[in-house]
Amino acid sequence: MTRRNNSKMSSDMTQLGMAAPVVIAARMTRMALAGASPSAGDRKEMHRMSEEKFAAFNESWNATATQMMGAYINLSFDLMRLAWSPWYQAGELVNAAATRFGNAANASMQGSLGPARRRAVANVKRLGHKARS
Repeated sequence: MTRRNNSKMSSDMTQLGMAAPVVIAARMTRMALAGASPSAGDRKEMHRMSEEKFAAFNESWNATATQMMGAYINLSFDLMRLAWSPWYQAGELVNAAATRFGNAANASMQGSLGPARRRAVANVKRLGHKARS
């Protein structure tokens, strides 16, 4: 994994870690203030929250599945290459396969993090604007 990808994943994780508590606090405060009789706007926000979570989970799952399927296909080709290669090339092939598979796992993790991060950051902007008005 390149240094740029590592810093992108670190940045995404930091943004998600900073945005999630703000969104949770805003929504929990709204629910607490609404009490037993939430307004139409409160019900709409809670419905939106449920839809966003479901959509983010699906996008993350699909990104992970797609990335890892490609990684497993490449791994199977690497294993076939290893089976048909001379013994003196085995170490190089194993190292290359391990590196490719590790990079694919990191890319999968970064791809699965993206949908949640995008929604959390957008919610901070949207909910923060409503809190100020």
